[in-house]
Order: sequence, then C-alpha cells, then structure tokens
Amino acid sequence: MYGMEKGEFKENDVEFVMIKRLASGELDIAICVTEGLVAGIAGNRDLRLFGTYVDSALPWAISVAADAKHSSIDDLAFGARFGISRAGSGSEVMAKYTASAFEWKTPPTMVVLGDVHGLVKGVQEGDADAFMWERTTMQRHYAANEVRYLGTVRPPWPAFSLGASAQFVRANGDRIRSLLAAMGRVERAFMDSAWADQRTQYVCSQLGYSPDDAQQWAAYVRFNESGSVDESKIQAVVDALVRAGVMDQLQVSEIVQLP
Repeated sequence: MYGMEKGEFKENDVEFVMIKRLASGELDIAICVTEGLVAGIAGNRDLRLFGTYVDSALPWAISVAADAKHSSIDDLAFGARFGISRAGSGSEVMAKYTASAFEWKTPPTMVVLGDVHGLVKGVQEGDADAFMWERTTMQRHYAANEVRYLGTVRPPWPAFSLGASAQFVRANGDRIRSLLAAMGRVERAFMDSAWADQRTQYVCSQLGYSPDDAQQWAAYVRFNESGSVDESKIQAVVDALVRAGVMDQLQVSEIVQLP
C-alpha cells in the first residue's frame, strides 16, 4: 500500500491478491502466505514461486472461545474443529501443519467460516473449537475479550512469497527484477528507524492496530529487500506439508523459478 501510494510500482503493471485468482490467470503476480503458495503450486503445476517478500516467520496465533475449556495447544489434539477462511487457505494449511508438528493422534476437521470476523463468531457460537490467524491482528480481539489466546505457532520459513505462472516469469524477467528493486526501495524506506513514528501512524491508520501493536509488529517483521529465495527454506515447507498430508512430494526446482 505504502509503495503504491509513493508511485514506486506504477511502471510494474501487476496486481497483488491471493493465489486463487493467480491460478485462474486473472492476475500476473500474487503475494501469498508462503505455505499457501507452495501448496497451491502443488495443485497447479503451471505456477511458480519467484521471490521472497517477508523473510521473518509469520506468527500464527491459535484462538479459542473466551470460555473454552482448552488451556494449551495440545488440548486440541483429539479431533478439534478448526475454523478456516476458505479451503486451501493458509489457515487450513497451518491447522494441518500444527497437527503434524505436534504429532496429534487425531487430525482436526475443518469448518469454513470466512474472514477473521467470521472465525471469531464461529468459535463464540460453538461452530468451531479454534482457528489460526496472524498474532498481531488478533490482539484487538483478545483485548476486547472476544476470544482467548491459546498459543503461537511459527513455522521455520518466510512468511510471504511472490508467485506467478512459469510462463509469466520466463517472459517478464526484466519487469520482475524492476518490481523487486522497487519493492526493496520501499521496504528500506518504510523500515528505516528515522521513520519509526510515521511508520507506526501509517500501520495504525491502515490496519487498525494500536501504537503498541504496530511497534511489536515492526520489531519482528523482516522484509527481504532483494526478493532472493532460500531454497533450503522452501524445501522445509515442502517436507512439512508432505508430512501433514497437504501435498505430494515435489522437487524445489518444480516450485522455484527465478526471473
């Protein structure tokens, strides 16, 4: 948002949205939760991951109803119902990853509840036992006692990556490299310590965070200013998602394609 307002991307005729529209061919490029993008590539072999947007891991908070009996993550180990935004979303992939990583004996079932407001309502009304969403975004819901924080899961890979069709990456290397350079300039300016007060104000106005939440967000977020891809971390995504039953095994070379 900040970069678009500053005009950095005006020569890069792209849109950013979730992978479903990317796969349909409506869009050129999408910024996606990394595990969702990798799972999406497994389901649509014409897509590729070509860059990293956020290097730091995304902290996925597990939330339950304020009066829920659960006191730890492992209390969900016996067939809990997880609310998800939609089939194939990061909230679904991470629920399956968590069950695998914590070695739950009974996998969770999934209940589609829509966006974060639908997820909050779903656990409040008993339609789901828990759901997963980004930790800082959930803070306002915890402060209002709408739901209760149970724990955080941080997968060992970058939070957000960039995807496109293999054909688009092959045909638009110069444009993509120009885009990555523009993003790097914006990221350096946005995270500069001299701009901390303005950054806090901007994040609060755009995302509805409190000043404290905005500062905590800035403390953990690390943008990848070059867009480079660490293939060992993509391999970690593949290995984890294969163990979780989210996707079949793929080679990293079938997922990553650099411009």
